[in-house]
Amino acid sequence: MAMVVGCSTGPSFEAGPELAANPNPSVPLAAVVRFTANEPVSARIDVSDGVNAWTLDYDEDHDPAQGLGVIGMRPDRDHEILVTIRNAAGEETTAEPLTFRTPPLPEVGIEFPPVEVTVSRPDRMEPGVTLFNPRRRRVGLGPEIAAFNAGFGMLMVLDHAGEVTWYYRVDSRVSDFEKVGNGNLIFVTADFRMIEIDWLGNTVNQWYAANRPEGPAEGIAVDTQTFHHEIDELPNGNIIVLSSEWREIDDYYTDEYDENAPRQRQKVMGGVIVEFERDTGEVVWEWRAFDHMDPFRIGYETFSNYWIRRGFPDTIDWSHANNLLYDESDDSIVINFRYQAAAMKIDRASREIRWIFGEPTGWGDLSDKVLQPDGEFDWPYHQHSPNPSPNGTLLIYNNGNYEARPFNPPSPITETYSRAVEYEIDEENMRVRQLWQSEQEGPDSVVSIAMGDVDWLPETENILVAYGAILDPDSIDQVDWPSDSRLQFNQWTRLREYVRSDPPEVVYEVVLDTGTGDMGWTLFGAERIDRVGP
Repeated sequence: MAMVVGCSTGPSFEAGPELAANPNPSVPLAAVVRFTANEPVSARIDVSDGVNAWTLDYDEDHDPAQGLGVIGMRPDRDHEILVTIRNAAGEETTAEPLTFRTPPLPEVGIEFPPVEVTVSRPDRMEPGVTLFNPRRRRVGLGPEIAAFNAGFGMLMVLDHAGEVTWYYRVDSRVSDFEKVGNGNLIFVTADFRMIEIDWLGNTVNQWYAANRPEGPAEGIAVDTQTFHHEIDELPNGNIIVLSSEWREIDDYYTDEYDENAPRQRQKVMGGVIVEFERDTGEVVWEWRAFDHMDPFRIGYETFSNYWIRRGFPDTIDWSHANNLLYDESDDSIVINFRYQAAAMKIDRASREIRWIFGEPTGWGDLSDKVLQPDGEFDWPYHQHSPNPSPNGTLLIYNNGNYEARPFNPPSPITETYSRAVEYEIDEENMRVRQLWQSEQEGPDSVVSIAMGDVDWLPETENILVAYGAILDPDSIDQVDWPSDSRLQFNQWTRLREYVRSDPPEVVYEVVLDTGTGDMGWTLFGAERIDRVGP
């Protein structure tokens, strides 16, 4: 029986507690405590590394004989761990301290990103820790490079000082991720799977798109073609995810720069929103872009190899949906179409488009849905992450690519820049006004050619911005807009937290930049969560 400190009449340990390294190698900065008690108990685990201290609470639904996770530990240091059990009467017993030394982080390089904290002002920051997904990329084209890039997936948590407190490795590149209502994490992979894990890295649930090019996988099949980019958990526990479908269209464009180029029958990919039940994978609701939008309204990069590289030969990319978010306040879904240079609000009950925010030309029968600008205004282009705030405003990460749509000539890449922008939307009068942006064009501005994320932080009303894939400034004047040419240049990324002031104030900045060579790091998105763990 364990030596104990405290009340001798309280619950007792019948075996343990014993402490061991996490048996799952995908999460190395974790340990597992196991014990049995003489009655049903909840457990409190107090952890300290001499500088930082935190508490993990597990209720009676967690079986200590199966193991309780000790998570949130920083690398390469000793931790003291106190296990306290509590019975229904409120009586407590604490075991003698246990110790655990975490392993060091892997060497920075192919298997681990460089993480540099350049600004940290905790007194001005939103509480919590930052969860994000570093993505490695080797410069160049070809199947070997594509497999190298897509075969690495990671989620990571940083504290306010930028120290790593948790990370997880998986065998496929990660796009969107969510900390869901049960405390677990769900994420989307490059090979059209969706995986739910606990904080020890154990797979709890897994789903896959039944019609994906790779064929069947472990888990529950969902009757759809792909999972890509973005997911969200609905209040009813169902999952919504971006999917896709292709249709063959006659007399379709073959060039996005020449309107008069010969046309032909084309295989065209369009966006789909899928809602499915977690336990069964049954699809219970869908929204298809082809049913609501004009497929002949194309954008720059429609003729890129995006879907071809992902296993769909001879398929062009019409809408390129890259974000969705459920808004419980009015039972709507905000979806973003990168190539359309537009975000939309969709009424979930009727499936009708309520409004369109974006480049105002070429909408035809949908023209009355387009929000009209008030005051000085720059339309977003190739944007990401439209995110409604609690104040009724809309945040967007404006990549700024092209600053035009076919068949108007694009702006030179050297004359564009990327930023987060906040807009006020008046749905009643169908107006939109720009309120705030994270930066002006200048020596600190960057060009992010892909990805990017922006989030409202509720306690401070700060803004968290993940910059996606930033072009190396030393090579920017050599880069052209077409996507395949950009893959031949190095990229880096940064993560910032801004105070919504004028001018904006950076209170947290993390940079992932190798500096040289043919290996770069980018990220899809970031979230500020309350803590590591459920």
